[in-house]
Amino acid sequence: MGNDLLELMRERIVIGLTREKTMEAIDGWERTALLILEDGSKYNFVVKDNDITVNEGEIQDPDMTIKSDEDTIRKLFLEEMRAESAIIRRKLKVRGSTRDLLKIRQIF
Repeated sequence: MGNDLLELMRERIVIGLTREKTMEAIDGWERTALLILEDGSKYNFVVKDNDITVNEGEIQDPDMTIKSDEDTIRKLFLEEMRAESAIIRRKLKVRGSTRDLLKIRQIF
């Protein structure tokens, strides 16, 4: 199941990178994020050089830490749920700077 989620995130990132608003949001922005799922799976995101990569595994000293469940992450990447709604429902917990959180909302 994990590889399926990883592939979904990668596919949706490629789609996101074709959007002008995404490219504007990440222009010159360099950040790392760690996604921790309820089942213990971990994924890391790196935003650098106007690109976003995602891989399995942990990353040292991430700028942001995101905790959620697989179903919520799928819905977010498939645009079936907005991040604000997931946060309000406590399905998504994000730790990082307010500025970074606002940026992430613009990306997907």
